[in-house]
Amino acid sequence: MGNIRFIHTGDLHLGSPLKAVGKISDRLQKSLMDSSYRAIEKIIEAAVEYDVDFVLMCGDIYDDEARSIRGNRFFSDQLEILAKENIPVFIIYGNHDPIGENVNFFKLPKNVIVLGAEDVEMHEVCHVSGRPKARILGQSYGSPSESKKIHRNYKPPVDDLVNIAMLHTGLDPGSNAYVPCSPQELKEQSDIHYWALGHIHSPTMVSDRSPVISYPGIPQGRDVGEKGLKGCFLVEFTSPDDIQMKFIPTSPVIWMVREISIENKQGLENMDHLMDLMIEDSRGIFDTPPGVPLDCPIIGNGYKPEGYVVRWEICGRHPIHDSLISDNQLEIAEALVDKMNGHLASSRPYLYTEGVKFRTGSPIPDLETLLERDETIRTLLEIRNNIFEDENLKEEAVSTMGEIWYKPRSEGDLREDTFPVTDEIFDAILEDAFNMAVERVVKERENC
Repeated sequence: MGNIRFIHTGDLHLGSPLKAVGKISDRLQKSLMDSSYRAIEKIIEAAVEYDVDFVLMCGDIYDDEARSIRGNRFFSDQLEILAKENIPVFIIYGNHDPIGENVNFFKLPKNVIVLGAEDVEMHEVCHVSGRPKARILGQSYGSPSESKKIHRNYKPPVDDLVNIAMLHTGLDPGSNAYVPCSPQELKEQSDIHYWALGHIHSPTMVSDRSPVISYPGIPQGRDVGEKGLKGCFLVEFTSPDDIQMKFIPTSPVIWMVREISIENKQGLENMDHLMDLMIEDSRGIFDTPPGVPLDCPIIGNGYKPEGYVVRWEICGRHPIHDSLISDNQLEIAEALVDKMNGHLASSRPYLYTEGVKFRTGSPIPDLETLLERDETIRTLLEIRNNIFEDENLKEEAVSTMGEIWYKPRSEGDLREDTFPVTDEIFDAILEDAFNMAVERVVKERENC
């Protein structure tokens, strides 16, 4: 069959700027506003550099149905670069940019194949000789949601071609919005060798064996919820069952959450001391190459980000909580943001502080000592542990938090005017609640 090499990307979300807030310089503002476009340029450059056979773009090319003139022109121009290199591009549209009745402001080049929304389409990619070498299957969304199990109609002919399926889904069998299905359902579809998915914004390898099931993630994170290095996959088949995956970084800007513990810190007395801790920790950002939680090589000719957007979380128990932080959190956070940005936002690469959050408390005796002598605290710990371990209790706890919060069914389960309580967020809230309860019990005991 010969080797087959392609780029798998998606969720470009053209027209969606990064969501940094606060006072920023013109240089930084331009970097943040244009980063999504530059990420796409890197994808196109990689396609040419690695001489791929084709490029797959798996939905949510645009951020919404109202496609901007700038975004549409930019996209058309980038695809024209691939047309000049005779590299075909296969596109499906997703929930953010369903085909519907929208039209492109600029004509897409002839190398672009848009798979429609009426039914599953199949297209073959051929050798220079004209002999087929791979088959692409896929179907776009016709509206902002797709409740049908359209993947069941991905039925290629039985032959020796590599079959690559494009699908925009949250891989949630209980969802009625984004092609309800499970990884096992995809694995059971006959004669599919690679599932090129879109919709989830974190690079994810759902299955690393044939059929491989993967999400490349968003090429450029837009807020702290899309933190970490972003990019696309370079995929190479040497046979239907021999697949090599490599990750190509594309994000000019990397979002991060950095946690700094002040527990047992000596000589910590004022705001300048807090800033010193943050600056010291920032050296680790510059010195440590960014990575991704994937078991595949990262390539990309010495990739270096233009900058980092960081949210700092100051945590731990320390006397400074009572003497400084407790009554002045907002003012101290704003001052630290200004000081950090004055110090590092103009560096290259820059480090822009998006915000500072405090998760601090008053010093109390160590937990082991408290557990030995206080039954109430033992009960609190038991309740906390039960909630940590029981998904039903977690659901019940989230339901008591108010209507603006919800437990997402999958990473792509985003709802307007409400806030998702991810496992990470819930665990932090539960831990903070436990610590506050213990602190209150200790203080009441001291006042008795």
